[in-house]
Amino acid sequence: MAEGLDPAAIALLKTSARCRHCEGSADLVYVGKQDAVQVCPGRYVTRVVRYGLDVDQESFSEHIREVTTGVGAVELADIRVASRYAWDLGLQRESNDLVLREAYWTQSYRRTKDDSPDRPALFLCSNSDSFYVQPLSGTETLCPKCRG
Repeated sequence: MAEGLDPAAIALLKTSARCRHCEGSADLVYVGKQDAVQVCPGRYVTRVVRYGLDVDQESFSEHIREVTTGVGAVELADIRVASRYAWDLGLQRESNDLVLREAYWTQSYRRTKDDSPDRPALFLCSNSDSFYVQPLSGTETLCPKCRG
């Protein structure tokens, strides 16, 4: 997880969300040193998040473009940046200073609406930290490399 961040704050971020793919629970899973994804049991990626005290929106945008090749165009405007403060996270602090920033990309926020179950979607391998693209209706939970 991102170095230099308050472990108590990071623990508060690890909550479940509702998956927009299956309506089930999407849990926060850490991928690499800075990133996390909200992913359902079917391995659909609801959201990719990068945490830090200072998050480079352009760098994160490039990362998202790389992992979403085949899903559709990702523009800088698709990346949101939020500032999280002690009061916002429910942390008891002497001051309500900035605790962290998070840049995030949400898969369902598409500029072009396509409700086809066969549209390309981003998934996270259940065996590694690898992203892969398959149809939204796909059932594979392993990336091509792990399928072997």
